[in-house]
Amino acid sequence: MTPKKLVKACNVIGIVSIVLLVYWVFAFILIQVFGLKVFREHITETFGLSIMGIIALMGGALMLNIMLNLTRIAERGQEAAVAGGRKAVWLFLAVFPLLAVLMFGGNYLTVRQKERLLVQSAEKLVRDYPKQVQALAAYRFDDAYLSGLAGRLKLLENQDSAFRDVTLIVPDRIDQTPVFMGFGSTFDFTPLAAVREKAGAENAEVAVAAENDALVYRLPDGKTAATVEKADHLFAADLSEREYLQNTFRTHSGEIRFESENGNYELFYPYRQNGKTVAVFRFSDYQRYGKLGS
Repeated sequence: MTPKKLVKACNVIGIVSIVLLVYWVFAFILIQVFGLKVFREHITETFGLSIMGIIALMGGALMLNIMLNLTRIAERGQEAAVAGGRKAVWLFLAVFPLLAVLMFGGNYLTVRQKERLLVQSAEKLVRDYPKQVQALAAYRFDDAYLSGLAGRLKLLENQDSAFRDVTLIVPDRIDQTPVFMGFGSTFDFTPLAAVREKAGAENAEVAVAAENDALVYRLPDGKTAATVEKADHLFAADLSEREYLQNTFRTHSGEIRFESENGNYELFYPYRQNGKTVAVFRFSDYQRYGKLGS
């Protein structure tokens, strides 16, 4: 290979490498800024090394500069016309919107796939575990109901890998104000055991009374040993979620709501009995990676 051909080959390799690095960094920026989930684990981790791509881009620009000077020296006295320069530039720029479309398209497919999985999982749980679901939907703020709540939710939560958490959302009132209660599988309700421990007897009689939107546990001597407040178990909803829940319980709608943001997925699944919506199950999951891979 002659020096002239070698210089041209190096120029082609340098230009192609720099163009690919520019596209790679552009895709990385899209993923980070918009929280796109497109690639599988190993390709996504590779994006974390994009800082090396920036450094390589700087080194490539320097190397390209040197190669251009070598080209001028090698072709001294010659005026090589560069044909199709404008077309190459337009082609280079056209790849950016195409790449953006592919990235957003991949993210859209990932989100839709996750939505289908969550809906199918919710429907299967309601169909396969009717007793547990019905017991959860029969909400009342008392010791008997709350004592078995976490166990039932944990049972549903462990049946499917499509989601990580299950939250039960039910309507209630605090001081005559409509509110939404939210209970997850991590709900720790052991006041009765704690009260009996304080009483010093496993079978000690403990009085449980509903007072001022709270459960009050009293020892045999009348002293208050524990209090469970409704206000401590409200479901923290944003404006759109609150409007959805209000409409769902008011109109007894069976409309499913799905939300996706930066790899966090939430499915609100209404549960109806006799034509009335009595509870909403919230299935949530977090996914670091997307669906496409190599």
